[in-house]
Amino acid sequence: MFSRSYNLQEYVPFKLTGSRVVINSCWLIYTGIAIKLCLTYFKWNADMLLGLALLPYICKVKRGGFSPRYLVPALLFAVIAFRFPVKTNLFLALLFAGLLFFENLKGKISPVLFLLPLLISPAFEYISGTFSFPLRIGLSEVAATLLGFMNIKAQASGNIIQLNGAEFSVDQACAGLHMLASSFMIGLFMIAHYQRQTAKQLHLMWILLVLVLTFALNIACNLCRIMLLVIFKIEAGAPMHDITGIICLLVYVVLPLLCLSSFILKRSEKPHHDPRFHNTIRLVPDQLRYPFLHFTLAVLLLSVTFNLKTTDQLADKNQSNISLVGYQKTVLESGVIKFEKPGKLVYVKPSPFYAPEHDPMICWQGSGYVFGKIKKQVIAGRQVYSGILTKAKDKIYAAWWFDNGSLKTINEFEWRWAAAKGGKLFYLVNVNAETEQALWEEVKRLPGIK
Repeated sequence: MFSRSYNLQEYVPFKLTGSRVVINSCWLIYTGIAIKLCLTYFKWNADMLLGLALLPYICKVKRGGFSPRYLVPALLFAVIAFRFPVKTNLFLALLFAGLLFFENLKGKISPVLFLLPLLISPAFEYISGTFSFPLRIGLSEVAATLLGFMNIKAQASGNIIQLNGAEFSVDQACAGLHMLASSFMIGLFMIAHYQRQTAKQLHLMWILLVLVLTFALNIACNLCRIMLLVIFKIEAGAPMHDITGIICLLVYVVLPLLCLSSFILKRSEKPHHDPRFHNTIRLVPDQLRYPFLHFTLAVLLLSVTFNLKTTDQLADKNQSNISLVGYQKTVLESGVIKFEKPGKLVYVKPSPFYAPEHDPMICWQGSGYVFGKIKKQVIAGRQVYSGILTKAKDKIYAAWWFDNGSLKTINEFEWRWAAAKGGKLFYLVNVNAETEQALWEEVKRLPGIK
């Protein structure tokens, strides 16, 4: 006679219980919202495809390990999405609500899987794009200083490094700076791989530490890349420009991550053994904990989905009190105020603290202009960004900053934090002129927002 290793209870026939109705309803609502966001929000680029390819390998569920750990962020972002119904807020609310639902139905999910959707989402692209601009200027200055220590006379002016009459720019489209999300996903893949190989589970704190180290390595990688491009005079558009970036990524990011991941995992938690391994396994239908809470969250997110707006639609369009003497004023449908007179053009754009920044580099490039020679300057006691826009033979000199009437700044953290604390609405002020002299005269003359 053969002995059975598991005593299986007879499967309970399916019954349409209240919990089952809630489970199916939540699955249907969350799946529908996810499909809508995939079609209208996510960008199907290389990072998106890489993330989807890693998803099956990274996905790991601890069956029966139910957890309410995503309850607070799910409620918080659901309220934020209801108050500010834009796609980014809906995505974040769906992510936390979906994770809360799954972990109260099936079991705990590895934090690695939680971080992956964030990295492939436009939300990460908005954040990295917003804060990469001052980073690019800082990297240019550091690279020029280090080259000076090597007796290479290079000079940084904004995002431009000048060497022997040649100019090398650290642009937003630079492949090295665009590899941040890919670097993070490589780090997550390494964590997932070592967890599978060693049967160890890494705490979220250690995972975040790996990501912080990945960010630091990415900065070092880009700094080395900039210096190599300048030293060997590799111009943008040349094949070696991107090849240099890939080589630096492998040498300064991937190889150190291989060593660091192994080192950290050796000091991580002990291998996990399921305490139910020798117990009787009972095959029963899924039961959802706190069904009313999950159904309420799902319905709330469904209502947000049918009420989505753009940040321009949420912005206050009643700006009749803003005026500039000598300019003709036009309020555009987006809420941007356009002031123009011969040879000069000023845009004033409402900028909520929670919205991605649409600075002139984004707006003007959409009109076919190329932005160059970007730098920080202090004019009339106010710090501004400036640059030159070119399109064929057309050239425009531009400057911009953020202003709420009492605070004028170009610091992203400063103006967003001041606005988030309940301060006055900030505006992006963009001044444009046909000559550099005319630009600075207008910046000095321009009053603040009232």
